[in-house]
Amino acid sequence: MSLKQKAIRGFAWSLADKMINQLGYLAVTIYLARLIGPESFGLIGMLTIFMLLAESVISNGFSAALVQRSKQVTPEDESTVFYINMAWGVAMYILLYFSAPFIADFYKAPQLIDISRLLFVVIIINSLVVVVRAKLTINIDFKSQTIASTIATLFSGVVGIYLAKLGYDYWAFVWMLVVKSALNALLIWLLCRWLPQFIFSVESFRRLFKFGSNLMIAGFVATFVNNLYIALIGRYFNATQVGYFTQANNLSNNLYLMLSSTLQGVTYPILTSVKEDRERLVGIYKQLISITMLISLPLLIGLAAVSHEVVLLFLGEEWLPVAPVLSILCFARAITPISAINMNILNAIGRSDLFLKVDLSKLPMTIAALLISVPYGIVAVAWAMVVTTVIAFFINAYFPGKLFSFGGWSQIKVAAKYIIAAAIMYVAVSQLELEIVLWLRLIVKISLGILLYPLLLVIMRDQFVIRYINLLIGKVRV
Repeated sequence: MSLKQKAIRGFAWSLADKMINQLGYLAVTIYLARLIGPESFGLIGMLTIFMLLAESVISNGFSAALVQRSKQVTPEDESTVFYINMAWGVAMYILLYFSAPFIADFYKAPQLIDISRLLFVVIIINSLVVVVRAKLTINIDFKSQTIASTIATLFSGVVGIYLAKLGYDYWAFVWMLVVKSALNALLIWLLCRWLPQFIFSVESFRRLFKFGSNLMIAGFVATFVNNLYIALIGRYFNATQVGYFTQANNLSNNLYLMLSSTLQGVTYPILTSVKEDRERLVGIYKQLISITMLISLPLLIGLAAVSHEVVLLFLGEEWLPVAPVLSILCFARAITPISAINMNILNAIGRSDLFLKVDLSKLPMTIAALLISVPYGIVAVAWAMVVTTVIAFFINAYFPGKLFSFGGWSQIKVAAKYIIAAAIMYVAVSQLELEIVLWLRLIVKISLGILLYPLLLVIMRDQFVIRYINLLIGKVRV
């Protein structure tokens, strides 16, 4: 199978994975949130930063190092990484287990002690599947990952809803997350059919740590900064406000992650496999930027335009304060996939040192913006994230601009028509006033956006869109 065929097949399965599992998980989360309310949902949100920080240490470094060395990975490398990650997982759980009372005191929420001690078990479970996921990714085998995730999402969703209906409140959400992680890990292992050897290579550790340590530190810093707002909101305000912001963040993030993780998950092993062919590498990179902006802008800006209807229809009036925050966060997320691609290519060429340098350079700006905005409420925090995201885009694009002559302004120039079309679409959809039932109003607005965006690009003679429309017309005629 050619590289192009592998990429197309991998993209199809990865997209299916995200469509079924991320959207399915989001649907279950929204339903559970409606059942248990903002305050109980916010209690789980308060623990997000601790979960993600531990996950970043376990997953961000050695997994990417294995994929980056896809053509030279040895059984010694795989087994060594497995034992390291398992040790990290256990160590992180023990640390967080004994930190639970301090976490509860910080938020002034004593129930977090028992919640966190069960929820943090997920960290150990996820540490056991880092290598098998990397092996499947190296082989561009997203089919197995999709099957495992789908079964785990469906089963855990049923468990969560059943417990919520029985009145288990926030425990329903906690058990859903634990069951989902455990079942997904079991199925991934069964489908990959890999077992670690009783080998620990110091040489493998040193070689992989040299690359992975930069990503591990960068991932830890980025995770801390990107989730600090939840900790600060919980400290300044209460669980209800955390629930509102977490829900808005989840809605915008799921759509963004579905796009970026699909593209990055498939293209990262592709980029690493052609890293020696610089011309081909840059060609794939530039095309990836265009495709991402073409797709991500209308989806995220479109969600911003219909946020009021989405929140009211799916979450209910109790969650209505989420709507303005969701709109603002969608603006921030619209450009984030491009920043992720700019960082991704640095990993692909083995420059994790630059990855770390870029992430550290953004740290003071992001922390300052959060500290200034948090006292003014969750809407101010959302706007602060928009500002920092735009600045971060140019920081992230700096080294790709130096290395490949395709920096921030060049990328904006490529995406100019998409930005204009998305802006016009937003104004048209958000300003459309219809005195009809809520669900029908949402459908009409979405339909208007779907029709208007590509029409505007055709009017502006965007060659990328016109080429694919012509290909589609040609296939239909045949």
